[in-house]
Amino acid sequence: MKILHVVSSLDSSQGGPPNVIYSLAEAQKKIGHKVSIVGFANEYKPIQKKFKIIKGNFIISRFYIPNLNFIIKINNAIKHCDIVHLHGVWNGVISISALLSRFHKKKVILTAHGSLDQFNIKNKPIFKNFYFYLIEQFNLNYIHGYHFLTLNEYKNSTLVNSKKNKKFLIQSNSINLAEIKKIQLTKKKFQKKYTKTITFLGRLNKIKNINLQIDLIYKLIKKNKFFRLNIIGPDDGMLKTLKKKVSVLKLEKYVIFKKPIYGKEKYYWLKESDIVILTSLYECNSVTAIETMAVGGVLLATKNCNLQEAANVGAAKISSYNVNDLIKSVNFLSIKKNSYMIRKKALSYAKKNLDINNSTIKILNFYKLINNKGRY
Repeated sequence: MKILHVVSSLDSSQGGPPNVIYSLAEAQKKIGHKVSIVGFANEYKPIQKKFKIIKGNFIISRFYIPNLNFIIKINNAIKHCDIVHLHGVWNGVISISALLSRFHKKKVILTAHGSLDQFNIKNKPIFKNFYFYLIEQFNLNYIHGYHFLTLNEYKNSTLVNSKKNKKFLIQSNSINLAEIKKIQLTKKKFQKKYTKTITFLGRLNKIKNINLQIDLIYKLIKKNKFFRLNIIGPDDGMLKTLKKKVSVLKLEKYVIFKKPIYGKEKYYWLKESDIVILTSLYECNSVTAIETMAVGGVLLATKNCNLQEAANVGAAKISSYNVNDLIKSVNFLSIKKNSYMIRKKALSYAKKNLDINNSTIKILNFYKLINNKGRY
């Protein structure tokens, strides 16, 4: 099968979707399918050598509107594939790719990555509703199959989940557990004065609610509980504000900002940190959360991070957005036997639910169902 994945951008600043697409494409290729990826790529990654990456540029970068040369490349890629797998909504690359797929009468799968969720729609609602009624409703009506990452995402995607004669797949983001097991993590020592380490790894974006993490550290220190918060990731509009807050609260010794890290070093931080924290106002299916559970890390997340299923089996700890509730969760996770059980159950949960090989088979079967060549 000739599979084409289309995404607006493959840059790491886009968070989880690029990593998810690379992992899925790699797994599909290993099975024997011919896989290509379309997307803007300003960075080089070794994994890109494994696929045909069809790159292009934009006329308007803000809305990812491709220039003519990029549109021609997209058109040729769609013309010669068997199935088009779109990733995301509300941008020019996806809208034009959907339009070209309609023209070539190709079967199309859409993974919205949370972009059709009500929470996402409420972010710039005027623009998105206008965009929907002017352009995207026609593309969404054409889509043959929708892939949602969680049951909550499906329930909250009211623009599409009420449509008749549409096929749906609910399948979490996944990770290559076999490759992670091969990674040899070398232990490093944190500064001795900090008895515990809390780590955030992700984009420094407003939706990540990192201010709450800084408030948490401030309150803990006021209670003579000394933690070090490592904030690791690319600036996405919040770095200056966060640094100013740290300065005002005089937390420079306790809150450390680090540049983005990848690969082996990233997994070290996720595994060896006493707590990996996720306080987002909304997360559909966090790749950081999945990676943390895959290495047996201790994950603390707020309620809207969509991790209740993992929490129900003890693979993660869920808290409200109240700082005092977060402190209670930190205290709970600071007890050795509690953190040990979280790590153990996280590994078990990942093995059962998050392996890329299992999810790839389900997605390929979904493709076959859409093409009327098999059963899902």
